[in-house]
Amino acid sequence: MTRFTKLFFFAALGLLVFAACEGPLANAMLTVDTTRCVGCGECEDVCPYDAIEVIDGDAVIDPGLCHQCNRCVEVCPEGAIY
Repeated sequence: MTRFTKLFFFAALGLLVFAACEGPLANAMLTVDTTRCVGCGECEDVCPYDAIEVIDGDAVIDPGLCHQCNRCVEVCPEGAIY
C-alpha cells in the first residue's frame, strides 16, 4: 500500500466515523405511544434528568432535558416509549 493510499484510507475512515456520530440518530428523540401508555409513572421515577412528566395520564418527554439514556424505555411495562 502506498503512502497516499494509506492517507486516503484513514481520511475516509475518519469521515465515516464522524458521519456516523452526526447522523440522524444522533438527533432522534424518544417517543411515547399514548395509545399504549397507562400513566403508571415508572418512567418518570427512573429518569435521572427529570425529563418525563405524566400529564393527564400520559407520559410526556421534554426534549430539552432528555439525554436519551433509555432508562425509561427499559422500565416501561407497556413498551410505550421507543
